[in-house]
Amino acid sequence: MDDELQTPQTNIFQWQWNKKVLCFAGIFLPLMVSLGFWQLDRAEQKRVILELQQQRVGATVVDLANVVRETDNQFRNVATNIVDDVRVFLVDNKVRHGRSGYEVLMPLRVRVGDGEQWLLLNRGWLPGGSDRSALPSVPAFKPGMINGYLYRSQGKGIVLKAQVWPKNKWPLVIQSIDIDKISAHLGVDIYPYLLRVVANSVADSGNTPGQRSSLETGWQVVNALPEKSVAYAVQWFAMAFALVILTIFASSNLADVLRGRKQETNSE
Repeated sequence: MDDELQTPQTNIFQWQWNKKVLCFAGIFLPLMVSLGFWQLDRAEQKRVILELQQQRVGATVVDLANVVRETDNQFRNVATNIVDDVRVFLVDNKVRHGRSGYEVLMPLRVRVGDGEQWLLLNRGWLPGGSDRSALPSVPAFKPGMINGYLYRSQGKGIVLKAQVWPKNKWPLVIQSIDIDKISAHLGVDIYPYLLRVVANSVADSGNTPGQRSSLETGWQVVNALPEKSVAYAVQWFAMAFALVILTIFASSNLADVLRGRKQETNSE
């Protein structure tokens, strides 16, 4: 009689806490989720930057003398009359097309708003040679009216070690664009925005009429498109989800429950 009433024993889901796994998940799960949301935030920031850049660079050109200094002038499309300056900064380790080179900076005195102001002109990228000790020849500079847009970096570049700049040595190779340091080196107050030259500008017309300069503009506003940051976020969230699943299996008898149900299904 008892044998007739006996039913097959079914595995019931139970937690079997694994302290080591829980400790690991407790550390890395919040980290993965945080990194995922951080990448989503970066993607949104990049979208805002790209939208602002498209709106302002495509807008009507404004005379730099009419720009209000105290406003947000990021990507403001401007024109100004410039004169030559023999002082040149070469920003090192700027890579384009898989080739290392320099960005060419020149300090210029221009009118900004209702007064005169020193401004850094970024003429563009110049490829470097195979011999690092030999600096490239900077193309001739033609003074006159120039078009470009104002740009201020959102952060300072990475510098491996402090660099001491020698006085009266031009061109001067620098590791990053630090306007405060450049201002102190020149002993002048420099406007906090760079003026990035746009393509076909008079400033880089070459040594002869019609000659194209070897300087390259086509500035990269963000280091990667927003879609790439979203893809990174998806990867972090997927890793977090996988960690949750692994933690559940390692801290319970879920594997035995599923195995038992599979055996019951096969026996039927």
